[in-house]
Amino acid sequence: MATTTSTTVDVSDGQQGTIILEQSGSYYGYLGKDGEGFHHHVDEATNTVYVTPDRAERFLPENAGVYWFRVRGEADHIEKLEQDDDRDRWVAYVESVRGWTDRPVHLDVTEIFAEMHEGDRR
Repeated sequence: MATTTSTTVDVSDGQQGTIILEQSGSYYGYLGKDGEGFHHHVDEATNTVYVTPDRAERFLPENAGVYWFRVRGEADHIEKLEQDDDRDRWVAYVESVRGWTDRPVHLDVTEIFAEMHEGDRR
């Protein structure tokens, strides 16, 4: 008589389902969580916004120099933006319709860098 062993692996809801977005950190953006609890992700390579119930999973592929991001499940909405300026309009639209409960801090390092090197001359 043969002996068999079974293993059960629990996978969270955020890790199940179809991959709707997988992109390197260089081309992934996170706009925030809206007032209805949906997360807004941006594929910067295609300028597309994905609105999903879950945050992205961050992972580091073998031999990769940057982290990648993966979003699984079903999208509540997918919006193809035509221009980069449309992203600001999308953020304003969501603010007016759903509101934002969590937005990442935007840090413009250009001004900080300029102040750091204000007296430098070469």
